[in-house]
Amino acid sequence: MGTNLLVAFCLGMVTGIFESITGFDPGEHMMGELFDEPPLYIFFLVVIFAPLVEEAIFRGPLIWFRNSKYFPWAFYISVVLFGAVHLFNFEQYNETLWAAPLLVSPQLFTGILLGYTRIRMGLRYSILMHACFNAILLGPFIIMQSFKPLFE
Repeated sequence: MGTNLLVAFCLGMVTGIFESITGFDPGEHMMGELFDEPPLYIFFLVVIFAPLVEEAIFRGPLIWFRNSKYFPWAFYISVVLFGAVHLFNFEQYNETLWAAPLLVSPQLFTGILLGYTRIRMGLRYSILMHACFNAILLGPFIIMQSFKPLFE
């Protein structure tokens, strides 16, 4: 999981550098709006609800293809769909489809790792890993939101 976090973080940095160098603007990220909500709501949505729903939809069905010659297709289609869903996090996703692979590269990489975890260890472990991943990435922001009223 540590390597996945590092790679996803680096891919996110590459995307940020690309945006800075080219002036590319995918619009406001949905997470900005989410941080207007109470911290407990953010935690529930990002660390509990999203991993449960996303893993059930994108990784759950993989078990049906595990011993099939179509497994590689099913696996990579689930990865691409997982990445594609995360395009909706960007305000101007429909105007920036040409940059979609770069914008969702962290999610594509994470989708591969979560799919591997799902097949090797089971759905509950991919849900747990997804929840941990989201908690580690968004935990500091959620904590900062919790203490925000103290500093206003």
